[in-house]
Amino acid sequence: MPSIPTQLLLLAACVLTLSLLIDNFHSQCLREDDAAAAPTAITPICSLLASAPAAMPAASLLSLPASLLRQASPRLSSLRPLASMPSSHSTAATESQKRLASSNHARFTYRLGAASAGKRTPVRPSKLDRDFWAYASTQEAPSPPYLRSTKKDAGEDAFFATTVGESPHHVAFGVADGVGGWQDSGVDPSDFSHGLCGLMAGTAKTFEGLQEEDGGRNVRPRELLQVAYDAVIGNPRIVAGGCTASLCVADGEGNVETANLGDSGFLILSPGKVAARSEAQTHAFNTPYQLSKIPPRMQAQHAIFGGSKQLSETPKDADVEHHQVKHGDIVLFATDGVWDNLSAQDVLQIVTKIMEEHGYWFRSHNFAGAEALLNASRISQIARSLSPERKEELENFLPALLAQAVMREAKVAGLDTRRNGPFAKEVNMWYPQEGWQGGKPDDIAVVVGIAVEDGQGGGEKPIKAKL
Repeated sequence: MPSIPTQLLLLAACVLTLSLLIDNFHSQCLREDDAAAAPTAITPICSLLASAPAAMPAASLLSLPASLLRQASPRLSSLRPLASMPSSHSTAATESQKRLASSNHARFTYRLGAASAGKRTPVRPSKLDRDFWAYASTQEAPSPPYLRSTKKDAGEDAFFATTVGESPHHVAFGVADGVGGWQDSGVDPSDFSHGLCGLMAGTAKTFEGLQEEDGGRNVRPRELLQVAYDAVIGNPRIVAGGCTASLCVADGEGNVETANLGDSGFLILSPGKVAARSEAQTHAFNTPYQLSKIPPRMQAQHAIFGGSKQLSETPKDADVEHHQVKHGDIVLFATDGVWDNLSAQDVLQIVTKIMEEHGYWFRSHNFAGAEALLNASRISQIARSLSPERKEELENFLPALLAQAVMREAKVAGLDTRRNGPFAKEVNMWYPQEGWQGGKPDDIAVVVGIAVEDGQGGGEKPIKAKL
């Protein structure tokens, strides 16, 4: 074997030494920050996310310097990630909400629910604020002001749901799936995914661009993802990691803009049919597009010794789509813990069962066959205001019921050794010699949004969808 030139060895030693110095510098910064405990210092996100409740005030999260925002995108001056905000809204905030609600074009508000389960969590009866959560864009002074997941409840998968600014007519919600392969490098994948979702939630909640003096511009999902991603990259406490991401922003006219990167994804459901669905972005089988943070040491080692390159896309690589929702339409986001075990038709069947049992959808038979109909007035009656004191109402809140039902069925399917879902079918198509049988256990995160249009409380509305 030829000897390695002395110059190359010296170069390798220098690069590795430099990476160690950078790591030491980061560690020193952490110690200095903890000692100073300044109000404007970056909050230790890893320890915070490990112990925080599933829905946190923005004041408990990161407070990021304006220079980082300008560096992320000079066009997003009104995107201020996680600026300090009280857990309950001020009078000024409430007045702002009322002013935004009076827009002539704003007809839609949104009811939201989320559910999650860690890979190692057993199948169990769902419990409020442990396995599922409820949120309404019409809630005045919600406390906490938005939903977001924690590692304890969702494992490496994360979710968020919030209004945009103080508007009851604008919401942002989505999911992120931490890339488990980072565990081989001693990195907790959940730090990246939960940090990203927490940042997106706080950024959307404090967005000021909807105000009339700013021209009324809504936040865009890919911009939201970019600002949060840049903040994660700039946070020394998130050392490394990666995740997929799928999210949307919906407005008062029923416009839903989605951004999808990787193999998490979404469905839009109308009575009896899948109206729209996302396509997974993959490099190869089981190799999704992903956002990544690669530490200097790993970059240096790859530059010197080569080997497989860590995948790293950017928010610009996300697929962006535009959809128009109608009264009662359901927008569902989920990580691949759902899509590996349930098809779109499986999810539609789960949703249909609940919608019919609770009187939101029903079937009508005529000479053309069976049709699914929407009970428009029943949809309009979904609670506009939620209170912890009304626990029964929270437990029966429709979006939360749907989210937990999909989560639970995906969990059951993933543990079933004889039920072949989409993942098993794809393995057997590409690698028939493997003989894969059954589901794929995984972390799961689901968020559901239901569009509610003003003035639609006047009876049943037929939807031409054969069953």
